[in-house]
Amino acid sequence: MDQPASPRTPSASTPWQRPPSKTDIVSKRNRPLARLGRFIRAILPWALLAGWIYWCWVNPVVLEVTLFILSWAFRIAFAIAFAVVQFVAIFWFMSQTKMETIRPEDPKSITLKDYWGQPNLVTLVRQWISLLSDREQFVKMGGRFINGILLYGPPGTGKTMLAKAMAGEAGIPFISVEGSGFRGMFWGVDVLRMMQFVRRAKKLAREYGACIAYIDEIDAVGMSRGGVMGGMVQSPLWGGFSGALTRLLYEMDGIEDKPRLERWLDRWYQFIGKAPTKKNWHVLFMGSTNRPDVLDPALLRPGRFDTKIQVDPPDKAGRREIIKGYLRKVKHDETVNIEAIVEDTPRATPAQIAAAITKDAVRLALFSGRDRISQRDIDDALQEQALGIEQPIEEWDPVQRRVVAYHEAGHAVAQHYLMPDKRIVRLTIVRRGGALGYMLPVNRVEIYGEPLRRIAAEIMVYMAGHVSVKIFMGEHWTGAWGDNSGIRWNIWKLYSLGYFGPPVLGWENSSSNGIPAHAVPLIDRFWRQLEDQTEMFLREHQAEVEALTEALLKKGSLSHEEVMQFLGDNGWEQGTDTAFPRLREPVRLPAPSPQPTPLPAPAVVPVRQTAVSAQLTPPGPTGTSGSGWPLPQVARPQMLRPPTPQDIARRRLPAEPVAKPAETSAAAQPADLSSR
Repeated sequence: MDQPASPRTPSASTPWQRPPSKTDIVSKRNRPLARLGRFIRAILPWALLAGWIYWCWVNPVVLEVTLFILSWAFRIAFAIAFAVVQFVAIFWFMSQTKMETIRPEDPKSITLKDYWGQPNLVTLVRQWISLLSDREQFVKMGGRFINGILLYGPPGTGKTMLAKAMAGEAGIPFISVEGSGFRGMFWGVDVLRMMQFVRRAKKLAREYGACIAYIDEIDAVGMSRGGVMGGMVQSPLWGGFSGALTRLLYEMDGIEDKPRLERWLDRWYQFIGKAPTKKNWHVLFMGSTNRPDVLDPALLRPGRFDTKIQVDPPDKAGRREIIKGYLRKVKHDETVNIEAIVEDTPRATPAQIAAAITKDAVRLALFSGRDRISQRDIDDALQEQALGIEQPIEEWDPVQRRVVAYHEAGHAVAQHYLMPDKRIVRLTIVRRGGALGYMLPVNRVEIYGEPLRRIAAEIMVYMAGHVSVKIFMGEHWTGAWGDNSGIRWNIWKLYSLGYFGPPVLGWENSSSNGIPAHAVPLIDRFWRQLEDQTEMFLREHQAEVEALTEALLKKGSLSHEEVMQFLGDNGWEQGTDTAFPRLREPVRLPAPSPQPTPLPAPAVVPVRQTAVSAQLTPPGPTGTSGSGWPLPQVARPQMLRPPTPQDIARRRLPAEPVAKPAETSAAAQPADLSSR
């Protein structure tokens, strides 16, 4: 096969031409005519200027015209320069925003020793701190610093304090700004503020070797652009702030580049034959938000805020450490019970605990004429945080006040016996916030998962207030709006967890987002059974309900210790580390058989038996499944006998003998509830 001709091989038809080279271009520029043309173009302006000056020298009229034109041009240039200066000054003034700077030598600098309640989180951030304080080994290994850390979690969990503690622990400065501080009235102001913020951070980093640039509530500036992912469509002119986000992304991508001054110095060092300097400082960007879902994806990609740390409320051990830390800062008496405060603050944030102990409790003690806070002051402070300040009704109808007392007393008795794993913190009929009265329970043990029987018991606690009013007042009253809402929510949870059968329909595949029609009869029966059991339970504990009611009518508000004086033993052992003791052995599956056998029913977990059991018989006939297959024999609690209509009409305990009016004294007869 013929080989293709080389491009350098001459052909008979077309002679080979040498491609132009650099030397040909240089030779063309060095031709005499080209050089003469360049010389004329270079000297012509100066020649014209010299000729004009000579003409003005010899002709006064030309000189006057020239001076007039120059004065007019100077005035225009001065006006333009003055307007530019004003414009720049206005924008410089508008670009100023509040920035907090904490240097290592400042007294308000804090370290990780001052950050309590999150030991695992402290261990994690110490790794990043070691890279900021000792960077030589990391750089020798070829490592690259992380550019951004995103802290996210509920408000008040200590995200800003953690960032300050990281800077203080590493011995580097800390500069922070609010995310809303980048917003401006005019377009471009947000960009100027971002440039100023980054410029100050770089200046501090060059001075101390590293710096933490912190943006609080970064979702105000980093919200998703274009109205996607929960973001908002931003105005292109008035008040737009997408430019700040774009500038932040640009600064984070170029944080490893040297600034202009250092680049000029490197060029000078190269000119004099000296090796250029290496960049030995770093800016670590940090941001915090409680809405990470609305942040722009470009802000979270690798190389920017790619390291994410979730800051959750502290657990029980963390709250204990936080409470001890803040109690060391205030004067308190011997009545303060740390364990009680720990139990009374479930899912509380460090900010809420600090405000209750160091602000509200101290204020309450001071205005009470005491120089030390007590446990009562801390309890009242926590109540104010949860429900607002007390607003007692001065002229309250006594019958309505008694109705509220019966309602809350019924809640308290049911809570104490049916859910002993909860502790009653406060029982009151003093109006606070929007509630005429309330019973506040808290978990003795942190609950992250629970058996379904506990949800059923909680439903009975919700029902106890309304049922108590019906028993002791003889008729239903208003006041159960919130209780019924809680009952419906718990029933929805039971349905979603399969208590009433397979939860085939839910919010994912149902347009109504409600309980399907086939489960309504079961739920109706379930509601009625629980209400009947709640009524029998309160009749069994009538004396305790009456005693709590009279105490509430007398004092208005009862603490945990005062409530416990009127209630019996509910079986809870102090110091128990679990809320569900004495778990039963699981039911073993039957041996494999040729025919399909359904799984056994869930085992019933025995609990401490009180006067009335809170457990229920599941819907459906006992011993068979919905499809007719026999179920394994499992011990089931017996359903309590509901009271008859005659029992309700008589409004007496079912076990009480009916006495003749002539043989029963007035002191021995039960209280006539209808007269109330």
